Amino acid sequence: MSLIVADVGGTNARLAFQKNINSEISLIENFLCSDFKSLEDIIKTYKQKHDIFNEYISIAVAGPCEDDDVILSNNHIKFNKVELLKNLKLKSLLVINDFVAQSFVFKDLLLEEDVKKYKILLKKLSLKKIKNGTSKKNSPLLVTGPGTGLGVCNLKKIDKYVVPIPGEGGNTYFSPSNSEQIEILKYLLKSQKYVSFEDLVSGRGIENLFNFYQHKNRSQILKIQASEISDLADKNDRDAISAINQMYKILVMSVINNIFLNGSLGGVVICGGISIKLQKFLNKDIFLDEFLKIDKYFDYLNDIPIYLCKNESNGLIGAKDCFHNTYFQNTYMIYNK
Repeated sequence: MSLIVADVGGTNARLAFQKNINSEISLIENFLCSDFKSLEDIIKTYKQKHDIFNEYISIAVAGPCEDDDVILSNNHIKFNKVELLKNLKLKSLLVINDFVAQSFVFKDLLLEEDVKKYKILLKKLSLKKIKNGTSKKNSPLLVTGPGTGLGVCNLKKIDKYVVPIPGEGGNTYFSPSNSEQIEILKYLLKSQKYVSFEDLVSGRGIENLFNFYQHKNRSQILKIQASEISDLADKNDRDAISAINQMYKILVMSVINNIFLNGSLGGVVICGGISIKLQKFLNKDIFLDEFLKIDKYFDYLNDIPIYLCKNESNGLIGAKDCFHNTYFQNTYMIYNK
């Protein structure tokens, strides 16, 4: 068995290869989605470059994928699962949400009950502890983080198994919690009909917030991308630092909402390249400040452990793990009969 795995986001498509079921993924390549007409073209380019013959593919995509027709949320890519299966002459194809794949990497956090082994597991999963807490047994684990969009997924332990609870949590309505955030909401409503958390906690979210602070502070207007704003923040630019700090405050609000909605007392894992690059702006004080605002539930929130994952390949690893998992084989995988 040879398997191609893909993690397809709004900006990039990352692909890798697993030679057999016991192998780790290798031959990791990154492609700009904007350079290709279709996902099929990206896969064929990857196969040709590495001279790969394969009959199995597992794809994590940034968007809902329950139907046969899959449309990504933040770029032009769309495809039909059955057509892709036949066109690539596959025996089986798995298509899952990208944050389902991301989250499934952390399933053992809900299964491991030995304290010493749990600590070893944190290191193995490249998890940096942001805030101490005690994971509640049999409670969901929340996995979230900003990229081109804002991904959200919960993991739930049922007996000895772990299943994902996918959704589009990043697209929930943004709910401001102070006067400045009300200003931000009013600013964005001038150009769009509704404002989601994803409009503020993502690559474009950094850009939206940077534009807001430039407007508010009457700064010289710069039309730049999120990566350049990050570079400005490293140089102590006032508007850039304000934008990034505000993004993380709003991320914490999204986390709190998801904890309340899903009872995610098993812990919180924050993923994604943006959070890794900007990790110096992400610390426990941001969480504590927001938790303290909800003083009635401070103890409920404050006992939840929070981690930052520093491995950018989790989407690929998760796509591989899900492909070999019985739950996904029976629920999401399609086969060439």
